[in-house]
Amino acid sequence: MSNLLPPLDCSLNVAQLLDFYITHENRNAAYSFTDATGANTFEISRFEFSRAAHRVAHLLRPQRCGLDGQVVAIVTQTDVLIYQTIVAGCIVAGLVPFPISHRNTSVAIFHLLSNVESHRLLTTKGSLGHLVEAVASENAAYELSIEEIPLLGQIYPSSRPMKRISLDDVALYLHSSGSTGFPKCIPQTHRNIVHQGAMDAIVDAAKLSPRLAVGHLPAFHTIGLIAHILFPILNSGTACLFPLASTATEYNIPVVPTAENVLENAKRANATGILCAEEGHSHLVWGIFLFSQGVNVLPVYGATEFGVPTTVKRCQAELDAGDWAWFRFNSRVNIRWEPQGDGTFECQFLTVPETHQVSVENLPDTKGYATKDLFKRHPTKPDLYKIVGRLDDVLIMANGEKTVPSPMEDVMGASPFINGAVMFGRERNQVGVLIEPNPKYQVDPTDERQLVEYRNLIWPVIEEANQIAPAFAQIYKEMILVTQPTKPLIRAPKGTVIRTSTTALYKQEIEALYDTIETSGNAGVDVEPPSSWCAEDLELWLKAHASLIADRDIHGGRDLFEQGFDSLKATFLRHRIVGALRNSGADATSGVQKITQNFVYAHPTIEDLANAIAGSVRGDATNSLNNAKVAVEKMIAKYSAGFETPLSFHHKRRAPSTKQVVLLTGSTGGLGSHILEILLRHPAIERVYAFNRPGRIPVSERQRGAFVDRALDTTLLASQKLIYLEGDTAQEDLGLPREVWAELRDTTTVIIHNAWNLDFNKTLSSFEPHIKGTRNLIDLARQSPTASGVRFLFTSSISSAQNWDQRRGPFLEELQLDASVAIGSGYGESKFWRHPASRPLRSGLARSPGLLETGAWSTTDWVPAIVKSSIALRGFPSDPSGTIAWITPEAVSHTIVDTALSSETPPFAINLVHPRPVSWDFIMSSLASTVQLPLIPFGDWVQQLQDRSTTATAKDIEKIPGIKLLDFFKAAVAGAGNIKFSTSKAQTVSESMRLLEPLRAEDAKQWMQYWREFLA
Repeated sequence: MSNLLPPLDCSLNVAQLLDFYITHENRNAAYSFTDATGANTFEISRFEFSRAAHRVAHLLRPQRCGLDGQVVAIVTQTDVLIYQTIVAGCIVAGLVPFPISHRNTSVAIFHLLSNVESHRLLTTKGSLGHLVEAVASENAAYELSIEEIPLLGQIYPSSRPMKRISLDDVALYLHSSGSTGFPKCIPQTHRNIVHQGAMDAIVDAAKLSPRLAVGHLPAFHTIGLIAHILFPILNSGTACLFPLASTATEYNIPVVPTAENVLENAKRANATGILCAEEGHSHLVWGIFLFSQGVNVLPVYGATEFGVPTTVKRCQAELDAGDWAWFRFNSRVNIRWEPQGDGTFECQFLTVPETHQVSVENLPDTKGYATKDLFKRHPTKPDLYKIVGRLDDVLIMANGEKTVPSPMEDVMGASPFINGAVMFGRERNQVGVLIEPNPKYQVDPTDERQLVEYRNLIWPVIEEANQIAPAFAQIYKEMILVTQPTKPLIRAPKGTVIRTSTTALYKQEIEALYDTIETSGNAGVDVEPPSSWCAEDLELWLKAHASLIADRDIHGGRDLFEQGFDSLKATFLRHRIVGALRNSGADATSGVQKITQNFVYAHPTIEDLANAIAGSVRGDATNSLNNAKVAVEKMIAKYSAGFETPLSFHHKRRAPSTKQVVLLTGSTGGLGSHILEILLRHPAIERVYAFNRPGRIPVSERQRGAFVDRALDTTLLASQKLIYLEGDTAQEDLGLPREVWAELRDTTTVIIHNAWNLDFNKTLSSFEPHIKGTRNLIDLARQSPTASGVRFLFTSSISSAQNWDQRRGPFLEELQLDASVAIGSGYGESKFWRHPASRPLRSGLARSPGLLETGAWSTTDWVPAIVKSSIALRGFPSDPSGTIAWITPEAVSHTIVDTALSSETPPFAINLVHPRPVSWDFIMSSLASTVQLPLIPFGDWVQQLQDRSTTATAKDIEKIPGIKLLDFFKAAVAGAGNIKFSTSKAQTVSESMRLLEPLRAEDAKQWMQYWREFLA
């Protein structure tokens, strides 16, 4: 008799490990349980368990007849001790056990049986006869032997010698949960099992909690293998089980675990710990609660494919710091952390033959397993990680942002009012959530009053979930769907929600919700109107709703879009305005017709909105663009003030350098990427500061992605010339540390200001931060100590000439003093600059949409919107008198760089449009021919857009993006799009402009090829 444990160095397979206990007569308790009364305690030693396994082996394979390696399926409800003895007995007998959940359907069970060619099934016919008989009857052609499991009293030993089994032979099969489809068969070799048994988490758990309550855990599950065999049999732990229901001569259904009887039996068995396997959303929330109550919580991470690779030993300092929920991985595993570009990493286990053989190898480039589990790294302790979700659960939104829903679902799922939560929003602009109410709080989601009350009830927990979400992943009240009682969330046998099946089940409801939100419908049905429709009361009401939508305090006098608003938030606010008007009296309801789609853009402050709504209710006449020129003049005056006064210098003038230092803003954009590539190649450039706004993804990754997308040379990004900066031009010192700003001031010789938000819906005031940022950059240049000064180049837009009188001939490359030429969209107005005092610092550059020789052209531009809309409308717009002067970004970029580095003083303004335009219909015909569609008159095409916009659903807007630019296209029909531009100065400055070839039909085909996914 001894307490000797076998070596876990793969010198023995699993069957030999069991024999080790017989040979050495290890009589230490492996299992412990009481009788039903709790008065008597029974213990099963490792020696007795191993002998019992031999008895089962003899019962299942007398005299070891038949072939080794036959798969025996186990679909049963029985005591853990009996279940795991049968599993061990199969291994001893040279068979391959396959524990299968009895919660699977007959179809799923047959799927698993046929996958591993199992023709023998052990069961408990008294409780599961109907299930296994269904498997047999539904698949009559499949040979299947169904047998009752052995009774406790039937087990006796067989001493026949066994054939030597390889460590890499399959010892048993387990299966996945089936959360993403049918459960998958996962073979476990002897090497897998031995490696898993030697993992630190299990070895140390046996020391930290030597008597562990595990009887409630499912024996068919991986956690059952770990808790019922690896912990007590391959290690020194004692597994505390429930009292046995079966007797020596009679089979009985075991006790169904509940929270109460798990705790009670843990007490009776003198357990020192309880092993839990939380499969729902609330494990982190409940862990925090238990930890706050003084419970020692030791989280582990694992899966059937790779075991339990984490540790459980933690130092007290980490626990005191609240880091109990973070994982540390043991030294037996080799992990490759695959970055996802958003601060998260996929965990990939690389095979280590000596210490960690994964059960499934699925990596394309090496042996190992990609888990699809996403982790984040501890901010100060780089060896600690926390799981945040699944790669296949990540919602990639329409704007490319990634939302990991699991942490938010965890918070919501922990609410007593909520039974389950599933977020949705893939390829959409906004996420939403499908909530399954706790049965005690079930509501009829078609009853508006009940729905509003339930949304209000759960809103505090939604706000709690929003606190851990990025701004673009916030959930609004309007985006909460509630399940129908007859359509619960679809779950796998272990209780986890099957996301894809659930969202498919509610596809119609989800699409209807987006139709309501993204179109002109009323999403604000539960919005209470303001106390009155006077401007003063409206300001308070609007401020409250805008603050809720933006999840921050909104200031009434500041532009909403400076305070975190975007197109979606503007849509939500507009819907709430419309909802409040419709819920009011007849006088107010009449104002609904005046709340246009771009209402919030047209009145971008709370004060402006309040006055506009009050005016619409009073029936005031609409004041169109009469004051637009005055607004432009005021903006020019505001940001031109002080140009005549020289800035004081507190440093010495520097002699001019032969090398140039360039500050380039907006380098990650389309044109910016091309300019950056040319600058990095140019021998006259000493340094390039690539200045961009901060983002969730590091600027270096964004820049690389921009280069890859445009087929530019990514090796240039490793250049020592390149320095990335992240800041905000509208802030003091450009949002940079003072010493960095000072370095820019002292070293920069050229500024190329290219960063500007392209949005034809915004008004001039919403672009004020960009205008302020331009003035800040000019002031930076004005303070330069360089004797020759700084050359400042500003990339303007042809939209700044949108109101040019075509009777005056081509738009000239010179200073324009009349602001009326820019009146139209806020975007063009914001790019109109004319103050003469700024002349020594810059050249104004007008540009048109960028193209690539590779065909790449941003899908967010207006030309791709025409093409996609035309495919849906079954015709492309024709304009026989129109011309197209689109130009490649290579040509634009080379001209900008030529101007920046020219030894001569460049012209004040140059027009970067194609010097050899082609007809509009030539390009449209070339595009249309690739999809075999005709041309239709531009006016008819715009009228079709107008007609479709009145009843457009979210799907319609996705297929016809031109609806969102309807006003822009109306202006084009009115003649605003046919302005001719002079290019003589541009051709003088740049050889690239002089030698440009006209656009060809082949160019159009390349664009269509690049857009193929966008157009699908």
